[in-house]
Amino acid sequence: MKEYIKTGLILMVYCVVAGLALGVVYQITKDRIAMTEIQEKLGAVEQVLKDESGNYIVSLDQLRAAVSKVDQESKVIFESSEGKVYSPVYEFDSDLGKVYVLTGSSLGYGGPVTVVACFIKKPEGFALFSLKVTDFSQETPGLGAKIGDVEIQKRFYPMEASALTNGIRVDKDANLTHLSPEEAKKQGVAKVSDVMTGATITPRAVANALNAMLRYLSGVKR
Repeated sequence: MKEYIKTGLILMVYCVVAGLALGVVYQITKDRIAMTEIQEKLGAVEQVLKDESGNYIVSLDQLRAAVSKVDQESKVIFESSEGKVYSPVYEFDSDLGKVYVLTGSSLGYGGPVTVVACFIKKPEGFALFSLKVTDFSQETPGLGAKIGDVEIQKRFYPMEASALTNGIRVDKDANLTHLSPEEAKKQGVAKVSDVMTGATITPRAVANALNAMLRYLSGVKR
């Protein structure tokens, strides 16, 4: 009986020590993890503010000023059946018009697919300037995970505001697989069936995340 009690006490001590050690490690690493996540997000924000020539459509000084003014903690600020939109939302003045950069997500095949996108406000609505898919870690390798390819992401942008009155769709959902990528964009459609064969759910998640962002902008920034 005494041996059982002794063994139980030893195990309890081990558990307490292990728990304390894990707690210390978490406290040490959580700030670093949070900082890494913020840096990755800001890197994506910078990327979507570049045009095809690699030039920024807003100055880096504007970007730094905007970043310093907002809380970088990510919170859900809008949610619809299509997806979620998160804070912070960045707003800039540019020669192209009012520029908004925001983050959204929607459910893919294995989990949430996260997108950072840049929209420009036009008299007729919001135009999609650029985007970057920042998290697709749970999508199937060789299928949905192809969404990480920059050339595939370019199938979603740019899209003029006039093409987005009914939101963004992928070509299979719109029954427009016969269109070229550029023709499809003119109708608010991303032509991906030829480059993501058998993987409709993941690009649909990107489209849904973008639609959630459009709904947010249309309701708050109109």
